Amino acid sequence: MRAMPMSVLSAFAIAWGVACPAQSVAGTPPLEAPPQLIAAATAPNPTSTVRPAEAGANLQIKYVRDSAEYALLTAQIYRIAGSAVERTRQALPNGAAWAVVLDIDETVLDNSAYELERAAYHQGFDPDSWGAWVDRAQAGVVPGVVDFVGAVRTAGGRVAFITNRGEAAREATLRNLAGIGAWRDGDLLCLKPAGAGPSKAGRRAELRDGRGACSWPGRPVTVLAYLGDQVGDFPGRGEERGVNWSEAFGVRYFLLPDPMYGDWTSQVTRPH
Repeated sequence: MRAMPMSVLSAFAIAWGVACPAQSVAGTPPLEAPPQLIAAATAPNPTSTVRPAEAGANLQIKYVRDSAEYALLTAQIYRIAGSAVERTRQALPNGAAWAVVLDIDETVLDNSAYELERAAYHQGFDPDSWGAWVDRAQAGVVPGVVDFVGAVRTAGGRVAFITNRGEAAREATLRNLAGIGAWRDGDLLCLKPAGAGPSKAGRRAELRDGRGACSWPGRPVTVLAYLGDQVGDFPGRGEERGVNWSEAFGVRYFLLPDPMYGDWTSQVTRPH
């Protein structure tokens, strides 16, 4: 589930060109800038596509799109996840069915172009624009994911995508996943059912048990790794028996960075 993107740095943006009255010294009156200077300094800059108060406000989008650090970080996480899966699968009984589970948005598909388009028009997230973007099937690829899912398949594992995109987005999502090289026949795409269908936790349970729409029917699997960009993409505390939730990150749960949106934008403090 997406939250409206927040301009992370906007609270710190510097207002341009507004002259502040100087403090009176030794009883002299304060200095004031001429009205024509104030008008010139505060007028919109016709050569700039960024409003003065928004200078630097969308660096979170630029970080995802342009920084070497973001691409190296996601590729690093996928490489660590791949090594962990390889070690874990070798301890499974012969013939055991196993899989990895991935979220889609900002885990497999890079939607920063959507965020950039919305920011260019000074608009936030809304369901209609998001639906139109999904239908275009033009999201990019998160660095590292294609090599990861390819290695999983080569090693005999299965790949399941569990997302809160709605069922109406199935065809466009499949086109987009195939277009970036992340989808293969035999993979599983579990979208959010209409109405009161299973939550992500419910769909994860169906997958593990081999029963329900989000499963390879009659084929329970052991999930060796979960990958996502939001805490809700992972089993909750107590969902998996015998798993220490916080210690599972970096071992079975692999969290990718998402500075563009998430529940954190509306939280006052980090939950403990």
